[in-house]
Amino acid sequence: MLRSIFAILIMLMFGGGLLYGQKNQELEQAVSMELSGDWEGAVSIYKDYIKRNDDEQAYILLCNLLKKNGEYEQAEDYLKDAIKLFPKRLEFNIELFLLYEQSGNQKKAEKHFNKILKNLKANNTDINRIGNAFLSARRLQHAKQIFLKGRELIGDKTAYSFQLGSIFLQEGDYESISREYLLMLESTPERLAQIEANLAALFVKDSIELPKIVEKQWESLYRTNKKNPYFSQFGLWLHKQRNQFDKAFEMAKYIDKTFEQNSGGGMTDFASDLAKSERYASSEKAYRYVLDKGEENPYYRRALIGLTSVKYNIFLQNPQNKKQHQDLLTSFQEVFDKFGYAKDNFETILQAGEVLAFHSDKAQEAVDILEKCIASKSFSINEKAEMKLLSAEIYNRFGDVWQASLLCSQVEKDCKNSPLADRAKYYKAMLSYYNGEIEWALSQFKSLRASTTKLIANDAMEYSVLINENRDQDSTFSAMQMFAAAERERFYQNFTAAHAYLDSISQNYLYHPIFDECIYLKALLAKDEGNIDQADSLLKNLLLKYPYDLTADDAIMSLAEFAETQYNDIQSAKEYYQRLILDYPTSLYVTQARKHYNRLEKQDDQSREKNNSDLKTKK
Repeated sequence: MLRSIFAILIMLMFGGGLLYGQKNQELEQAVSMELSGDWEGAVSIYKDYIKRNDDEQAYILLCNLLKKNGEYEQAEDYLKDAIKLFPKRLEFNIELFLLYEQSGNQKKAEKHFNKILKNLKANNTDINRIGNAFLSARRLQHAKQIFLKGRELIGDKTAYSFQLGSIFLQEGDYESISREYLLMLESTPERLAQIEANLAALFVKDSIELPKIVEKQWESLYRTNKKNPYFSQFGLWLHKQRNQFDKAFEMAKYIDKTFEQNSGGGMTDFASDLAKSERYASSEKAYRYVLDKGEENPYYRRALIGLTSVKYNIFLQNPQNKKQHQDLLTSFQEVFDKFGYAKDNFETILQAGEVLAFHSDKAQEAVDILEKCIASKSFSINEKAEMKLLSAEIYNRFGDVWQASLLCSQVEKDCKNSPLADRAKYYKAMLSYYNGEIEWALSQFKSLRASTTKLIANDAMEYSVLINENRDQDSTFSAMQMFAAAERERFYQNFTAAHAYLDSISQNYLYHPIFDECIYLKALLAKDEGNIDQADSLLKNLLLKYPYDLTADDAIMSLAEFAETQYNDIQSAKEYYQRLILDYPTSLYVTQARKHYNRLEKQDDQSREKNNSDLKTKK
């Protein structure tokens, strides 16, 4: 209420111009008196003003003040006058209804609502205004009646589905929500994208029960709508929403064969979407389906490149797997043999450069490929910058810091004031950090905290805090230099050297604030070396000793991922994600943790649903 008075006061002061100045002064005086507590004086001015002026805002201010003071009969009279004077201002009718409710006269309120309902016209704008006004007042039942009556008046049985869906969600009426959207799908299938977007928003609020009911109703309708491509597309989307990827794959095949003349285009899009969601096994299956159509298929190239990217991401999860390593190298070679080092293969070129240099002892081959592409006219400045940054990483790993720094400087110059320039600056800062130039690196990290690239800004902030909080007692950085060297060796997979640097820290210091970071880095090294049990034990030890230090949230996130992906302990994973969300609300992992937690909750519900179904079948 107070906020609205201030808003009106500001409008009166600045919105009226010279012609309206005198009137504004009167209302300003009334508002000021109301704010100072002189309600009787304010009412007197409003009433006198209204006698001389037909002004909507004055009626609003007066009626609000009268209601606030319990003068319901007077407020009612003035609202009725306003309704007659301003018939297009439909909100006055809602205000009168709310006044009757506020004064305890429910009978009058319902009578007036019925009058509003009876006078409703087939005008979409008015229906929306009145219905949304009731929604804003949180009168869900009344809003629902308005929208349902409006639907009848304009003759569109799918109108106002979004508003009604929101009402049904608040009422917990999932059957009606599902019915609304499937009715819309059946009668206006061309609105498929809108239907999916609206349902996706509702699924965020209830990701378990609502999708299950929608699927059940869709399955019932689908039996008689199999020849409707929109129904099949919706089914594909719904299966993906419910993480039913086997069902989704079968639906994608049906769509390809029935509606797309076996082109493979929809399946390629499906595979790409799965890859973006890190559903690599299902994505690989979908890409192989397209590749099986043969090289003459128009989507063969895209599918081969997509499959290679999937293999690359699977390999990164377990770089020690020699079979996956060799399979990936074969895929890289197949892409380059068939399509060359072309612009369309840009992502594959970067992936191949990384794997050849850092996982295959073929650094020179990687650099040769990248330099050949950098010299080509086929690639854009930004693409060449990406390749230069990868080359810089390779040069640095094998000892040529000067060449690495030079390439970063070229990217800064070529891509000024861009995220790529910030990446180059960040990488130069990391070069300095890895090589023990801690003070200079700190100054660079501080300047990068304002980067427009969120990831770089967050990483720069993290390193700034890490360095500032881990100085030696004499304000030098001896321990930090050893820790940075350990990080460098781990980054380049020289694990023995990384362990040696960490051991040096524990040998040279009885205590140091960097000890928690050392434990966390040891856990990461254990994971890199395939010793998950040791990594898990180190992380749990870290949480016991340093529950509120910088690495605590990192440790919890890693423990959650171990529980889920390594030990298949879904309950423990959910507990870790929940702990991160509740105990570390400022962590950068919170959004990711919430996403994983909701996904596991959904999987649990689906598992329970399947078990119940199996039990019923047995009975």
